[in-house]
Amino acid sequence: MKHKITWLLLMTLMVFPLLHAGADEPLDLSKLYKAKDVEAAWDESAVHTIDLNTAHGDAVTIAEQGDYLLRGSLQGQVVVDAPKDAKVRLILDGVTITSAQGPAIYEKQADKLMITLAEKSANSLTDGPALTEGEDTINAVLYAEDDLSINGTGTLQVNGTQKHGIQSKADVILAGGIITVTAVQDGIRGRNSLLMLNGDINITCGGDGMAVTRTDDAEKGWVILADGKLTVKTGSGAGEAKTLSGGKGGFGRGGSGRGWQTQESPADDTPSQKGVKAATTLTVLGGQYSFDCADDGFHGTTVTLQGGTMAIQTGDDAVHADKDLTVQDGVIVIPQCYEGLEGENVTVSGGDITIVSSDDALNAAGGNDGSGFGGRGGWAEADNGGTIAISGGNIAIHAGGDGLDSNGSIVLSGGKVCIWAASSTGEGAIDFNGTGTLSGTALMILSTGGVMRDAAALTGQSMMAISAAGKAGLPTVLTAEDGTELAAFTPAMDYDTVMISAPQLTEGTVFAITGGNEQLFAGAMSSNTSDFGGSGFGRQRNRKGK
Repeated sequence: MKHKITWLLLMTLMVFPLLHAGADEPLDLSKLYKAKDVEAAWDESAVHTIDLNTAHGDAVTIAEQGDYLLRGSLQGQVVVDAPKDAKVRLILDGVTITSAQGPAIYEKQADKLMITLAEKSANSLTDGPALTEGEDTINAVLYAEDDLSINGTGTLQVNGTQKHGIQSKADVILAGGIITVTAVQDGIRGRNSLLMLNGDINITCGGDGMAVTRTDDAEKGWVILADGKLTVKTGSGAGEAKTLSGGKGGFGRGGSGRGWQTQESPADDTPSQKGVKAATTLTVLGGQYSFDCADDGFHGTTVTLQGGTMAIQTGDDAVHADKDLTVQDGVIVIPQCYEGLEGENVTVSGGDITIVSSDDALNAAGGNDGSGFGGRGGWAEADNGGTIAISGGNIAIHAGGDGLDSNGSIVLSGGKVCIWAASSTGEGAIDFNGTGTLSGTALMILSTGGVMRDAAALTGQSMMAISAAGKAGLPTVLTAEDGTELAAFTPAMDYDTVMISAPQLTEGTVFAITGGNEQLFAGAMSSNTSDFGGSGFGRQRNRKGK
């Protein structure tokens, strides 16, 4: 663990407005936490030891700064009520606390509450009915009025029988431990910010898995996930969300699809049931994430994915940004969603991305939280200024709606994009209301019926449509004359039409397309400039680049 913490201290990453940095300045994560937040070691001779088995009454109150080693069981509460500048650490070493009313651990006042989970220890916290303090209702198992951090290597079971699991009215820092949270509403909730540096966290809840709520300060309300492992199930999970049932597409070997399922609209009083929700900025730097969510997977005003491994199935958007969504790196697998990556602007410069969506896979529209529950949200079919920009990465799509859908423009300048889309739905592989340019991206579209919608209107490098039948579950590969693989995709559905484009394929360049072990086409890029927006064309058609 020390090696990871040292790495995090030295790591510099992209800028955040909350640190007043310029657009090109790096963010030093070490500015966001103190050494005490991540330090799990202690000197037993220097701590205050409390045996909960011998406690008198139903509350143990800590009124002074210091490190407190807790062991044993308590039917009641541990209350921290210390001076405003006090830093209090509770070291849990085999603790079971069950409260008759309110939180099991309740920090009323201090500068910061730190929880260390002792090595090899098993700890459990359970709350009771809500506690009222003046105008406030205290309704979480582990509750802090001030900053809260959790570290260590032990385990912690949090049983939220009333509302939230873990809650801070300020900042939350997660730096270690094996933490399992069950909660009626939110799993882990902060007001100002949430920083996850490490740990193995498993959340099952009726609300959001992790949420930060503050919206009145642009430098707060953020979430940063730097490392660790996070598993979240919200509500009943992705449930009956529309999805390509059984589909397993991607750049590797795939499966087969059997059809579309449907999703009913939720009741108006359904709580937010997202995986991780930020009030402002959400950034993922690394780590492992597995989400099964009734609502969005990742959600924020601005969302940036710089790394990590993600498996997200959801009843709505896998990743939603009200404004800008940026993907720079990472492995993102989305086997079920309504829409995959959605924002006012969607920018992809790297990463391996696989999306199975019942509607659009990448959607530059923004501003509609909950589009999976109400159709297309009434967005006007006009250029709204939004952009899908792809300059790198590998993207594999199975779309029930559009593969790439921009209410503004589409700019394809690098990377590989492979799309399966059904033309019979009235949607298509690519749809845009502004301008569409293709220059530098390897593009392969598989479809049925020969309708390519706005893909044919992309300007830039040469494109070619081919009548070629391929089977679900067999890798479709585009290769250059020398055998270089330009694009590869395993569709979950059969197809009869292939459209291809790659910067290496200019007029007259020889290429081949194979489906499994069968050669579907071998020939050269043609100078035929026929319009292939309709159906019924012959063996091959080409639109010469402008």
